[in-house]
Amino acid sequence: MNWLMLPLGIVIATVALFFGLGGGVLWMPVLLTATTLRPDEALLCTIAIQTFGQFSATVSNSRAGLINWPLVRMMAAVGLPGVFLGAALSYFLHPVFIKLFLGLVIFFIAYAFMRGDDFFVAGSEQADMPVARRRGRPIAAMASVLTGFLGVGVGDWLVPFLNMRCGLAMTRAVATCIALMFFLSLAAISVQLLVFGRTVVWQVATPAVIGVLIGAQFGSRLLQLMPETHFKELFVLMLVFIATHVTFNAV
Repeated sequence: MNWLMLPLGIVIATVALFFGLGGGVLWMPVLLTATTLRPDEALLCTIAIQTFGQFSATVSNSRAGLINWPLVRMMAAVGLPGVFLGAALSYFLHPVFIKLFLGLVIFFIAYAFMRGDDFFVAGSEQADMPVARRRGRPIAAMASVLTGFLGVGVGDWLVPFLNMRCGLAMTRAVATCIALMFFLSLAAISVQLLVFGRTVVWQVATPAVIGVLIGAQFGSRLLQLMPETHFKELFVLMLVFIATHVTFNAV
């Protein structure tokens, strides 16, 4: 067992689930640099690890009444086919493409968030559902492909959209995206294991899962306690930091 993954799991899950990020932007570079896993093996570990963390945080956020379940159902309906397509890409393409595309995707995330001048939007408890249906579903569908292919969560793309374009409060946008990511991650790991016959390197994943289950509770509780304005400021700063770090270390 690689027990270094346990404290890393606590830290990564706390950060990712507090800010609504998919674990792929953190776990993939960590696993590729701190272990001897191939990119395809790191991908499976990433998806398996974050599935447990997202489940834990979803339970906590649901009890707190922060999740917009109609949005989750709407986005999951278009996201599940995208997950299958992404999983197929990760299976049929050479593993080196996983690292290459991960770097390119995170670079784009950094660019998109750094130019988001209108990011600070006061939100409410309800989202603009017609806007979410018309413009959010294509985003969820495309982002879900990246979940299956790179382990990158749809929250990286949907959190700012739900806040800026749909008027949903930031904490509720994050909690909603974490729930959505749980179902998509569960679908992704199921496809990889049951359809493509891959296996998770549990010697690496198990200690990380233990840490993630602990960190998920820290992250979800911070999400419920953090004032809205400060939360959004930290969200932007953390995204820029993570995107810059991953871009230089994942390629």
